[in-house]
Amino acid sequence: MPNNDKTILVLGAGVGGLVTANELRKKLSAEHRIVLIDKSGEHISYSSALWVMTGERKPEEIKKNVPQLLRKGIEFIQEEIQKIDLAGKSVKTANRELRYDYLVISLGVSLSPEAVPGLAEALNKNAYNFYTLDGILQAKNALGNFSGGTLIIMVSSLPYKCPVAPNELSLLLNYYFSQKGIRENVSIKLCTPEILPLGGNGPTTGGIVKGLMESAGIQYNSQHVVQSVHAEKNEVVFDKGAMNYDLLLAIPPHKAPKVLVEAGLTEPDWIPVDRNSLKTKFENVYAIGDAAKIKLPGEWKQGVPLMLSKGGVFAHYEAKVVAENIANEISGKRERVEYTGRAACFVETGFGKAGLAQGYFFTTPTPNTVFLQPSRMLHLGKIIFEKYWLSDSLLFRALMDFFMENWIYGEYKKTVVSSK
Repeated sequence: MPNNDKTILVLGAGVGGLVTANELRKKLSAEHRIVLIDKSGEHISYSSALWVMTGERKPEEIKKNVPQLLRKGIEFIQEEIQKIDLAGKSVKTANRELRYDYLVISLGVSLSPEAVPGLAEALNKNAYNFYTLDGILQAKNALGNFSGGTLIIMVSSLPYKCPVAPNELSLLLNYYFSQKGIRENVSIKLCTPEILPLGGNGPTTGGIVKGLMESAGIQYNSQHVVQSVHAEKNEVVFDKGAMNYDLLLAIPPHKAPKVLVEAGLTEPDWIPVDRNSLKTKFENVYAIGDAAKIKLPGEWKQGVPLMLSKGGVFAHYEAKVVAENIANEISGKRERVEYTGRAACFVETGFGKAGLAQGYFFTTPTPNTVFLQPSRMLHLGKIIFEKYWLSDSLLFRALMDFFMENWIYGEYKKTVVSSK
């Protein structure tokens, strides 16, 4: 017999949390309670944020109030989560304590510029964190006053969310400075601990993206591990030596939110999950998106394994799998699905074009991905995806869901138990 009157708490109103809550509401009857909790009442679509830096979008165009993106029948609580009690199956905020039957964690990451000596002090002094909207707006102003010199895009540590972002930014800035007529005055350098761009995509896709950057005159400095930043000298010290900059655009180190660490969910830095079901070791507790840890075949350097990339596209696929399995279990259905490691991500290259990286990330010995070469059609696809993600029209979203399930998503799941 189906179980009745279940409460599912979803933590975090990013991509994973929104998809999980909406999919559950679509699949479950009204007696089941779905609660989404986030400290912010605003959802920012960071997949469009680099366009804000280059002036192609206004900040208000990439934001939406969370309730506008939710189906009717979902409770939204705008409060900061203070404690997750796994033994007591409850979540505490400043004003309330909620018990759960199922818990889905999609709280993303915390940014820690202080983990790199001197980086926090350097920010806003010719150095900017382009992984926050405030940092992006500050960088936009700096770019408007930039007439030439050395611009460094720096990946501080691995892993980091949205691995396409620094590569995409370098290509967009190549276009930006070309449009301003000062490209020959700007040296663009990307410095990263990775061997190749988009390391989790495998060597073929990584090699293609690296080639795109080099063809645009962008210097790709691989296996550069940052040691410190010196604001007074406009200098970054890497393990391979020091570099001076006139403008530094940085991705700070990432870590799991404190509330996850205090709950005992992380081992030691992220939440380990089963890669197919996204289950944690705790009963009826799932983790998706950036805070989850899924190991992949191979290593990014000797002794350090690759992990499934952190990004909204992965959270989106994972959320659909988790929501379907929870709904089936509550409804008494035997059918279960597994995440196949499928993902797809647009790569803006400037000049009205975009590429598309897509494939399967769980294949051995390396991920089986392909890269579709930049085109105007793919750039249009990225714009349509942007409109879909921020739309509050259920009809438009339903049509786009059907389109993506049959084109972009493809076989993101497989059935493992049949009800027949």
